[in-house]
Amino acid sequence: MDIKGVSSNSGFTQNLNQMRKEESKNAPSAKDSIEISAEAKGLAKTDPSSQRLEEISQKIQNKFYESDAVISKVADAILKEIQK
Repeated sequence: MDIKGVSSNSGFTQNLNQMRKEESKNAPSAKDSIEISAEAKGLAKTDPSSQRLEEISQKIQNKFYESDAVISKVADAILKEIQK
């Protein structure tokens, strides 16, 4: 058996270069932007899910979830689920 090594397949590298060019064309440009109206911002503040998210965010900042009571409650729930 005679192995001559790896050939330089220029077709492969050309295809790879072409794919990279196409990917760069599809990448978002630095000019993309988004604008949120004052009405939409107001609606977001009154949305119950965003209010709940704010409550959770405050609890995280206040380290509520790091308390022994919360950790114990979570551990109990995990054990209960495992034992099913």
